[in-house]
Amino acid sequence: MPRERYQDPKLQQSKNGSWFIRPWVDMVTPTGLKRQKKQIVLGPASIGKREAQSRKTKVMAAINRADYVIQSQIPFLDLLETYEKKHFKMISASTKAKYEAHLKNHIRPAFEKLMLCEVTSQRIEDWLEKKTLSTATRTDIKNILSSIFTRAIEWGLWKDDNPVERVRIGRHRPIREKRKLTDEQTRALLASLPFDVRLLCCVALFCTLRISEILGLREKHLDFDLELIQIRERFYRGDIDDTKSHRSTRDVPMGYLVEDLRRMCKGDQERFVFQIVTHPKWGREMAICRDDRDLNQHFLRKAAIRLGFYWKGFGFHALRREAITSIGSVAGIGQAMNAAGHAKADMNLLYTLQDYNEQNRAIRLHQERILGKPEGKIQ
Repeated sequence: MPRERYQDPKLQQSKNGSWFIRPWVDMVTPTGLKRQKKQIVLGPASIGKREAQSRKTKVMAAINRADYVIQSQIPFLDLLETYEKKHFKMISASTKAKYEAHLKNHIRPAFEKLMLCEVTSQRIEDWLEKKTLSTATRTDIKNILSSIFTRAIEWGLWKDDNPVERVRIGRHRPIREKRKLTDEQTRALLASLPFDVRLLCCVALFCTLRISEILGLREKHLDFDLELIQIRERFYRGDIDDTKSHRSTRDVPMGYLVEDLRRMCKGDQERFVFQIVTHPKWGREMAICRDDRDLNQHFLRKAAIRLGFYWKGFGFHALRREAITSIGSVAGIGQAMNAAGHAKADMNLLYTLQDYNEQNRAIRLHQERILGKPEGKIQ
């Protein structure tokens, strides 16, 4: 263990105005400890000298600690492996699948060869800015990195601030477009699907359910007396779990789907309502599918391509967006949030699609109120 010492390096600015310091840092090497100067960037010129000084004080308080050397130079890969072993036990299967994909495709390749002290706010921010990813994906990656450092702090492996907290993900960059189907396209899509798949799509299209919530519906979750769908669990690719969040546990009206949903029930309260019948080519006359990927590939996507309005990213989630948009335009954002199981209005707004018919109706009503109808408008 290196001895504690006191350093107070000079606060400096680079050619582009960024504030930095160059303290001596003890490095762990195979042959022992080695001291070398290291440039630490504190922030851009815009933060001002007072804030730069404040950040310098905080950084040096950590470096001057004896245990900083040991903790900060833990390989990031070691922390990742510990995180996967301990944290993944506590999250749902769908969240785990998403985390595993981001760790494999993005985080591990970028940071696995670094020490903890090298995974800085600026390095993360610069890396995210270069990545051609949607805003949602960059936000997910930032949240995962933040979770990794939060757990490291809880486990006593990191005693400084979480470096991800100050990271900005940059401008909003949607990668997959979000379109709204016309009424004619929607009717054509539903008409092209077999009854059980059509009804599954209707539950997403009219009642806002996620595909995992639809596949998680059991007969006991359909209250035909009150005509309500009770969302109490979800089914994700073989894994049965609680709903995504407290707000996701909710009741949603069936509307005109009552009789069709009743037709799907067999009298077994524990039976899953949607067990889609397929006719595979490999010999069997009939099979049951409950995997959202296969349902999307062989039914929904195929129909949209055949009808000529498929776009990258079209699937069951696009139908959920349609439902949230429609309910919001009629009943307001609050009721749309309740139906969708969203906790924040911002999330509901992200799900709301451009509805030009409703916008045009609102614009015309405003014009008529101010200018009068075309035959009597102001000249």
